[in-house]
Amino acid sequence: MVRVVWYEWIPAFAGMTGGAPFVVSSSNHRCWVGEFYEGYDLRGPSTGLRTNVRARLLRWVQVWELMQQSVYKTSDVWGLNIRYLEARDSPVVLMLYYLCDSLLSWYRNIDPLADAGFRVIAPDMPGSGESDRPGHLEYDPDSAAEFVYDFTQELGIDKLSLVGNSAGGLFTGLFSLEHPEMVEKIALVASGGFGRRVSWLLRIISLPILGEILYQPRLNSKTGLTRRLFYRPPDILEKLLPEINRLKELPGARMAVLRSIRSSITLRGLRQREYIIQRLKDSKVPLMTVWGAEEVRRELPGSIVHVVPECDHWPQMEKPDLFNLMLTDSLKGGPAQAAQHAC
Repeated sequence: MVRVVWYEWIPAFAGMTGGAPFVVSSSNHRCWVGEFYEGYDLRGPSTGLRTNVRARLLRWVQVWELMQQSVYKTSDVWGLNIRYLEARDSPVVLMLYYLCDSLLSWYRNIDPLADAGFRVIAPDMPGSGESDRPGHLEYDPDSAAEFVYDFTQELGIDKLSLVGNSAGGLFTGLFSLEHPEMVEKIALVASGGFGRRVSWLLRIISLPILGEILYQPRLNSKTGLTRRLFYRPPDILEKLLPEINRLKELPGARMAVLRSIRSSITLRGLRQREYIIQRLKDSKVPLMTVWGAEEVRRELPGSIVHVVPECDHWPQMEKPDLFNLMLTDSLKGGPAQAAQHAC
């Protein structure tokens, strides 16, 4: 049961600037849920604004119910305010996602990993989620990998495992190639960087003008674009979508996504300089992949490969029980290490 702790100065809800964080808590959970105006009291009679703010707070409570061991924190990296979620204090697992998403990508995985004994850290990358979205960054994969390194140094981390989904897998692979001495294991989930092939939607968005026309977060949310990341959208998605869509509509988020896509994708597909599968052949870091199996079996025969049936781009959310078991086994060096297999 999650209870809302009302502060004396209760501020108005997210998307606004100024003020201190509002706190949602239970016996073992504290969660930062956004910035507010100070001086707005939600405890009085209902008004239009007060009712709307209450509804949004209730949605936040519902969204964070499953992440009972997580604490929202912020860090300063490159002069940017970076939001991240952290659970427990054990061997570090850093979880990375594609830029147009947020740490909500890992909503169904953070607590299970924490329960398995890991210190889970999931940052909102620059340009996404509640982290800063400056206009001077290119949001390219190499810069993302560099940011991950500087973020770990800010937190005093010298050893970790990494889990990356989509372009987050590309960031993970690049980081492990640049800093192998820091990396214990990596898991690439429906990862980018395994070849030229990317969706035609991303190829078209990479084009000037057409990209600006096609990538409209508010319009895309109405057409159900996020649901297309799934073979069969899970029920939990309906609870998460309002917050996923809100984050995509924050000032600067659209610019960051367009720059990120254009930094690594053209009309012909992924730029060749972003291919990591050949470079990973010489890596000594233990590797597990989920979903993109055929290329990996052929190119990286020593890696652990899992094929998840009836699943699309977010297996960590669509098949969380199976995914969490595979990931935990791999990180702990358990039964999944014994052989490549399809699940």
